[in-house]
Amino acid sequence: MGAVDVSKLSPINNFVLGATAGTIEVVILQPMLYCKNATQQGIPLTLNPAVLYRGVGVSVGNMVVLTGVQFPLTGAVGKMITGGVDRSLTKSEKIGAGFAGGAISGLVCAPMELIMIQQQRFGGGMLAAASRIVSEQGFLTLFRGLETSCGREGLFAAGYLGIGPVFADMLRSKYDMGASADFAGAAGAGMIAATCSHPLDTIKTCMQGDVERATYTNFIGTYHTLMAQGGVGAFFKGWGFRTTRMICAIWLIGKVRDVVGGTLFPHAIRQEGDANKK
Repeated sequence: MGAVDVSKLSPINNFVLGATAGTIEVVILQPMLYCKNATQQGIPLTLNPAVLYRGVGVSVGNMVVLTGVQFPLTGAVGKMITGGVDRSLTKSEKIGAGFAGGAISGLVCAPMELIMIQQQRFGGGMLAAASRIVSEQGFLTLFRGLETSCGREGLFAAGYLGIGPVFADMLRSKYDMGASADFAGAAGAGMIAATCSHPLDTIKTCMQGDVERATYTNFIGTYHTLMAQGGVGAFFKGWGFRTTRMICAIWLIGKVRDVVGGTLFPHAIRQEGDANKK
């Protein structure tokens, strides 16, 4: 089955497709997310499933909303780029549309991830964690780390909606690779997106884990604190966990997009030859 072009789907179709892909990804990969967050904050790792899946409800909701929003946002940006003309996006347009859609979705991502990180650190339910944060630190604290969320989500969405499919198409057309092209494309996209965005993710995680601002104040303050703690290497704590998760996530989301989307919305499947467009 061919790849699905989200710019050819309606906002509702894109939301359904994105929400489905996001749910499957989180249920499978939540332990990697816990380990990444714990490593960035210097919290001991564990094999206890009850701890590994702390905050999974918020995590699922976060990813459902994110992918459910990123798919239609990316599709909308794609339609703006084409000016309503019925054609597939070029490679560079696809990556740019993914980045724009992801960056906008950071507005939704920031408060949900902050609540999840607080749950992972201190336990408790989603509503209890949110209530504690608002009552002790104020409502706007829920948006702590917003700028880093927008930048990170832009790079992530560019990876799974742009770079991954572009890499996979290139491997198929130039090297005659079959099904393995999808995973190879996801691996390449995951490495690039994870490495470029990881410093932003580390700053975000540290800020959101310390809502009292005892150690990590604002964006600039957190940057200087991390530099003092370990230099450039401090910004890449948890890189292995996050890169592995991102590779798997890009592959899983891509598979769900193409299999589910191709079944439900066959009109959005890219035509033969589109993969070779520059």
